[in-house]
Amino acid sequence: MKKFFLALTLFFMGCGYYPISHYSKKSLGDLVYVDLRINLSNTESSVELKDILNKAIVARFQRRLAEKDQADSIINLFLRTASDTSIATDTNGFTTFYRVNVEIVFNYENRFGKKGEFANAAYSDYAVSLEDPLITYSNRLEAIKEASIQCIDKFLAQMAYEGR
Repeated sequence: MKKFFLALTLFFMGCGYYPISHYSKKSLGDLVYVDLRINLSNTESSVELKDILNKAIVARFQRRLAEKDQADSIINLFLRTASDTSIATDTNGFTTFYRVNVEIVFNYENRFGKKGEFANAAYSDYAVSLEDPLITYSNRLEAIKEASIQCIDKFLAQMAYEGR
């Protein structure tokens, strides 16, 4: 088993493979600060969005979070839209499924003076509960979260590409 892992390690080292954290260090540096501009119509989702991005920076980029004045890079984050579209109705014409379309704007500036902006969009579907509106609300928040994760994944790939 040890030989297998040794061979795998040598293969990845020999083929020029680098993890995403290697490229993110070039574009973001070691210390990152995430600044959030809250969308007033979606305050809960905006705050959760910042938490998701912070976790992704630490887990996937292996960067550390810092105070604004100590950061190598500052990422400005804004949930521009979270709009709903009916995608299915029952026989009475009531909506049974919605699609939430999310657009998130990411602005960044690093210590080298490099700036960039990305606007990523994604969607997720959720079910409507005709009996309990709180279930529908909860389903909507979860759908916004899922679409936000898709946008953040796109942003992470874009930042890794910037650091190539």
